[in-house]
Amino acid sequence: MRHLLIASLVALLGVSMSAADKINPAFFGTWKLNPAKSKADPGPMVRSQTVTIEPRGDGFTLTADTENADGTTSHTVRTAAFDGKEVSVQGTTNPNAKELYTSISDRSLKREIRIDGQVTNTLTATLSADGKSYTSDTTATNAQGQPVHNQFVLEKQ
Repeated sequence: MRHLLIASLVALLGVSMSAADKINPAFFGTWKLNPAKSKADPGPMVRSQTVTIEPRGDGFTLTADTENADGTTSHTVRTAAFDGKEVSVQGTTNPNAKELYTSISDRSLKREIRIDGQVTNTLTATLSADGKSYTSDTTATNAQGQPVHNQFVLEKQ
């Protein structure tokens, strides 16, 4: 009986550990920036942003379409997983930039942008309790050497 209990516990831990390596399905879908609830420090705030997150194998594909304050646009795509591997981003202005995703909790994930192995940008995305929005907190340094702290609220469409 004791062996059965130990085997059951090991099996349960194996399932829960692998489940922690997967993105919460509530993150899947299309999200739009709510500029009224968001802030960009030091700014300027982007005009609009749409993020689509789709399941892909054991991970996800994240596509972001952004209209910047100056009217320029960007379209970036990356496929990633919580597997400790850096991934390339299609559409980025810096071909040396790589992203690494980690799971913080069932409702939070972290993305690091690394250039030549150096972390230059960190984003933490936290899903709301009702799953209708998520907040992304970004810290970085801009091209002028100023610290950046952006807090964007995106709402599920």
